[in-house]
Amino acid sequence: MTSVSEIPNPTSSSQVTSHKAKPDVLVITSELPWPLNTGGHIRSFHVLKALSKQFDVRVIAGVEMADDPGLPALGRNGIRVVPAFQNKRNPFAEFGRVARALLREEPYVMFNRHNRPAMRQAIRQQLAEKTPDVIYLDHLDPLAFRGLFPKVPIVADLHNVYSTLAKRVASERKFPVNLYLHNESRLLSYMEKQVAAAASVITTVSDMERGHLQKLGGRAVRLVPNGVDCAAFSQYPVGRNHAQPTLLYLGALSWQPNAKAAEFMAREVMPRILKERPDVRLQIVGRNPGPEVNALAELPNVEVHANVPDVGVYLEQASILAVPLDSGGGTRLKILEAFAAGLPVVSTPVGCEGIDCRHGEHLWVTERDQFAEGLLEAIEAPELATEFAERGRKLAEETYDWSVVGKSTCAAVAEAVR
Repeated sequence: MTSVSEIPNPTSSSQVTSHKAKPDVLVITSELPWPLNTGGHIRSFHVLKALSKQFDVRVIAGVEMADDPGLPALGRNGIRVVPAFQNKRNPFAEFGRVARALLREEPYVMFNRHNRPAMRQAIRQQLAEKTPDVIYLDHLDPLAFRGLFPKVPIVADLHNVYSTLAKRVASERKFPVNLYLHNESRLLSYMEKQVAAAASVITTVSDMERGHLQKLGGRAVRLVPNGVDCAAFSQYPVGRNHAQPTLLYLGALSWQPNAKAAEFMAREVMPRILKERPDVRLQIVGRNPGPEVNALAELPNVEVHANVPDVGVYLEQASILAVPLDSGGGTRLKILEAFAAGLPVVSTPVGCEGIDCRHGEHLWVTERDQFAEGLLEAIEAPELATEFAERGRKLAEETYDWSVVGKSTCAAVAEAVR
C-alpha cells in the first residue's frame, strides 16, 4: 500500500497531516455487469460494488453503445467504468476469431470470443495513465490480454471451472458440435493451468472448484461464494402452502442446459406427478426461450412466462422451486434467491453444487431419475417444507448475503496487495 506524508517545517506551528492512498485496482471484464439478469452479471456487480468502497477501482468493460444504460447505473453504485467501445458482433468477424483461436491452440468459447481490439486499446491506455497495484480478472477470458500486463499481482475471479462447463454441455450436443466443445474443454483446461500459475490470488465460488484450482497449482485459492441480496426478498413468507401446488422453474432459457432442464420438467417429470396429483401446475419463467421451450405451454398444467419484468409474483405464487439441472457450473443463484425468499427447494446434486446446503436440512436433493418422487414428497409435506425453508433463509442471511461475500472479496484483493 502506498502512503503520502507531509512533514512540517520544525519551526512551523502547522500540524503533521498524513494521507494513505487507496490501492489502485484495475478490473478487466468482457461486458458491463448490467442489467442484473444473469448470474454472472449479478456476481460481478456486487463484487465490484464492494471493491469500489475499499479500493480505487477502474473497470475496463466492453460496451457496444455510448448510451448504454449500464454506464450511469454502475456509476450511481460507485463503480467507475472505462468503456471499451466496440462494434456489434457479426458472423464473419466471429468466424475469423474462431479460426485464429484454433490456429493458436486457444479456446474461443468463454475466452477468445472476448479478445477484441477495443479492449486491448483500453487496457494499454489505462496502464499508460497509471500502473495499478493489482489487476483483477473478472472471469477467465481477460487472461487473453496477459501479454499487456505489467509485473503486478493478479487476482482472478473464476465464476466457473470453464473446462468442466464446456465438457458437460458437449455431452448434451450432437456431432460435430460435441467434438468441437470437447476440444474447447481441453483448451480451457490449459488456460486454467495458466491462470493458476499467473495469479497471486484466485477466487472461486465453491469448495469443489477451489480444490480443482489448487490441484492445478494455484498458490492462494480463496472461497468467495455467490451471494444474494437478502433484504430484497425479506417480504416473502417462509414456506408456501397454496391450495393449488405450484412448481416453479427459473432460468435464462436461451442457455442450453437451462432449456433442456425445462423440457425435462415439462415432458418427463410433470406426467409422473400428474398421475398422483392432477392439481399440480408448473410455471417456467425465464428470458428468451426458444421455440422448443415455448411449445411446452401446450402441455397439460404447464405455463411458460417469458421475459417477465419481475419474478416476484412467481416466487410468491410458487410452492416449490424445482432445480432439475444435470449440467452447468458455478453456483445456482436461483437457489440462494429461493432460500432468501423462504421458498422450499427440490434440486438435483448438480443443481445445488457450490452451496453449503444439506439434504433433509435445507432442501430435498434427489437424482434426476427420482426427481418426480422428490417433488411429490415435498408437496405432501408442507410443514416439513416450511422447516427446510426457515433453515434455508437463515443460511442465506448468515453465509451468502452480498454484504458477507463482499468482505471476502476485499480480503482476497488486500492479500494480493500485501
